[in-house]
Amino acid sequence: MDELLLMDREVLFSILSGRASTAINRRFYKDFRSNDISITPEQWLILLFLSFKDGITQQELAIKTFKGKPSVTRLLDNLEKQSLIARLSDKLDKRSNLIYITKAGWAIHQKAREIALEIMKCALMGITEEEAKMGENLLKKIFKNLE
Repeated sequence: MDELLLMDREVLFSILSGRASTAINRRFYKDFRSNDISITPEQWLILLFLSFKDGITQQELAIKTFKGKPSVTRLLDNLEKQSLIARLSDKLDKRSNLIYITKAGWAIHQKAREIALEIMKCALMGITEEEAKMGENLLKKIFKNLE
C-alpha cells in the first residue's frame, strides 16, 4: 500500500476517532452537570461495569475500561469518597480488594444511565446496525493490532 495514502488514512482516522471521542465526552460532561450528576464520564464507566458484574478486582476494571491501574485507583478513590463504591477484602485472596457498587452508587448510575442512553442514541443517529457492527469490528481489529 502506498505509504503516503496509508499515512493520510492514519492521520484521518486518528483525527476522526479522537474528535468523536472528545465530542461524546464533552456531551457527557455537559449533560451530567445540567442534571446534577456529580460524577465524570470515566467514573460512570466504572459504575457501568460494576452494574454488569459487581465485586470485581481493580485489575479487572482496568482491563475492561482500557485504563491503567493508577487511573483506575484515582477513579475508585473518588467514587469511594462519594460513597458510590465500597472496597472489600477478597476472602480468597487477602492481597486484593473486590469493588462493589453501593446503594447510592446504584441510584446515581441509574440516573446517569438514562442520560448516557440518550447521548448514545443521538451519537448513533443515522447509523445502521450493519454500519455500527462494521465500526465495532474495525475498532476491535485496531485494538488487537496494537496489543
